[in-house]
Amino acid sequence: MPKLTNYMERIVKEELARVMLSRPGICSCRVCQLDVMALALNQLPPQYVVSEGGHIHTMVNMAHDQFKTQVLVAIVNAINSVSTHPRHKLKKGLNTLTRH
Repeated sequence: MPKLTNYMERIVKEELARVMLSRPGICSCRVCQLDVMALALNQLPPQYVVSEGGHIHTMVNMAHDQFKTQVLVAIVNAINSVSTHPRHKLKKGLNTLTRH
């Protein structure tokens, strides 16, 4: 049975994992990850596909350098925003983050 898929969400999730590994100072709690994904995805055009042919066509289009740059810029901007205003709570008296 065909399934509706937003390939942009998949790409952002994969790229976010790579970016977070390369920037160790970034909070990687689930709240921050989801906030970054939501902000980044709201800045990018959705790429919905249903058929296998649609998946292949979309993946070919997403392989272009301009597309990759657009995704990375949206992720970095979202990370900067979330890092500036995280929604998770700080433990009183400590500079460590609570993990959710």
